[in-house]
Amino acid sequence: MLQALRTRPQLCGLLTVLAILLAWEIGVRSGLLNDKLISPASTTLLRFAWEWTKPDFYADFVVTTFRIATGFFLAVAVAIPLGLAMGYWTLLHRMFFLTVEVIRPIPTTALLPIAAIMVGIGNTMYVSLVFLATAIPILLASVDGVRTVDPILIGSAKTLGKSTAEIFRTVLLPAAFPHIAVGLRIGVATALLVGISAEMLLSSEGLGHRVVYAQRTFDISGIYAGVLTLATLGFALNKIAMYFEARALRWHTQSKQKLWS
Repeated sequence: MLQALRTRPQLCGLLTVLAILLAWEIGVRSGLLNDKLISPASTTLLRFAWEWTKPDFYADFVVTTFRIATGFFLAVAVAIPLGLAMGYWTLLHRMFFLTVEVIRPIPTTALLPIAAIMVGIGNTMYVSLVFLATAIPILLASVDGVRTVDPILIGSAKTLGKSTAEIFRTVLLPAAFPHIAVGLRIGVATALLVGISAEMLLSSEGLGHRVVYAQRTFDISGIYAGVLTLATLGFALNKIAMYFEARALRWHTQSKQKLWS
């Protein structure tokens, strides 16, 4: 058993999850936990599975994923080029960095009333909030990535007659991408957090709304099943981001292995 845990670390994590579920089930069934406030683990898992058979669940799932994905990809399209430019041109960095630093600490959900007034309550508002929250970490990661590039690489590219566009494409973007990848993973988590939070506060549809509706109707198993659904979605998005990061940075990982082996 110990040998299996050493060779398959994911098995250790799975056993921990099973232990937590077992403790949860025993705690509620034995009365240690209030069953009026916490549904048993078995009931929650059954409700979680049942939710995936309901057509209205998929309608809410599509709404949430559309808002998150649209805001995230818009942020990627804007933040990465702007971050590369800010990292490369000092004047541009001086022009925008103070603005970014002022906006960065503001909780995005605090901008919800402003967004509702400016664009109205609808998909545009949620996409705008996700875009703003996601763009900041991706932008800062892009700036930091460019500023870590060895100036000799840029100088060599200029000596070879590379244009500015070619320097961005062949030098800055590949060299800065390990930093950008970290920003993208943070952005994925931020997009989910902001998108769900905004839905909980104001939306009449989406996965966030389902959890709030279950709370308002005192549907205890629905609340925990909804939270479990959000956790599953977050886990899946993180795994997808890790997969594409590993594919994009395969050369970088291999180079580090060669350096340290």
